[in-house]
Formats: sequence, structure tokens, C-alpha cells
Amino acid sequence: VALDHELLARKFAHKCVMVTGAGGSIGSQLCREIMQQGPAELLLVDHSEFALYRIHQELELLAGRNEARVRIVPLLVSVCNLNRILEICRSFKPTWVYHAAAYKHVPMVEANPGEGVLNNVFGTLNVARAALATNVEHFVLVSTDKAVRPTNIMGASKRVAEQVLQALAGANGAPFEDVQSGACDSGSPHTTRFSMVRF
Repeated sequence: VALDHELLARKFAHKCVMVTGAGGSIGSQLCREIMQQGPAELLLVDHSEFALYRIHQELELLAGRNEARVRIVPLLVSVCNLNRILEICRSFKPTWVYHAAAYKHVPMVEANPGEGVLNNVFGTLNVARAALATNVEHFVLVSTDKAVRPTNIMGASKRVAEQVLQALAGANGAPFEDVQSGACDSGSPHTTRFSMVRF
């Protein structure tokens, strides 16, 4: 996909951006792309020490090569820890939150359904609640095509995560945008704008 760098730069330049699941396949690519847009701070949230270390080192090298003035902050935390996520959002005040943290391997989640639901559903609820509580401007949920008429626990957990976001947006009068359908509820200008996309 050819990115519109001018548009992206307007969204991210000089802002604080938080990416959960920053060490994962989608989260790490999001971080690489966001880094090129000149944010002031990039918060890398992951509960895997090795994955977090790897993406942090890679981005620090990238920033050094490009002489980028971005503060890259590795944060070793699980999205299931609501208090810690709230503390991070209060301390850093991100403008954007990309929530990519999820257990996504179908057989692994089938073998560990409780952990899949805890991480994918309640983790999403925690990050969304923290975003609302701290007036994050934009919250983007990274979902999956497996959430469409799900036939496995991973897909079902991601579908519930989507519904959690829709319910929170509705209950708080927050704007909600479904990236695939283009539907958007304008909501109040002073609340978190929730979006989601399915890969």
C-alpha cells in the first residue's frame, strides 16, 4: 500500500503515539511507519521482554540513522493491568493509541481459551477505558477478518473486543468510525474517537 506521507505527518508529527503489542508482527510495523512521521514520543507497550527489546533496539538504530528527534519509550506491561495502563496514559498523555496487543494464533488460543479472552477482550476494555479516562484523541483497534462470523475462539474474542469498543463509544457519546464501512458517528469533539480495522 502506498502511504500518503503528507497526511500521516499531519496526524503524527510532534505528537505522542502509543502502540500496544509493539513487538508483534503488526505492532512492530506500525511503529516503523509511525517513526517516519516525526512523532515527539513513541510509546512501545508489550508484555514480552524479548519482543519489546528487539523492536526498541531496531527503532533506536533507525532513529539514529535518520537523525530523528523522537523519544522512544519501551514499556514492559500487560494490557490486562488496567492500573498500569492508566498510569502510562496519565503520565505520557498520548494523542493516538494503536491497540495491536492480542493473542492471534488460532491453535494457541484454542488451547488456552481463558487467556485468549482475558487478553483480547479484557485487555481491549482496559486500554479503551484508559484512553477515555485520559482524553486520548484517537484510539484505533487492530482487529482481524476472523472476527467476521467467527468459527474459533480467537475470532470470537476479537469480535467481542470490537463490540466492547462500540459499546464504550455509544455509552460515552464518543465518535465511532468503522474503517471498513466508512460509517462514522460524529459525537462530541472532546471525547476519544474510536476506530477499528480488520486485517
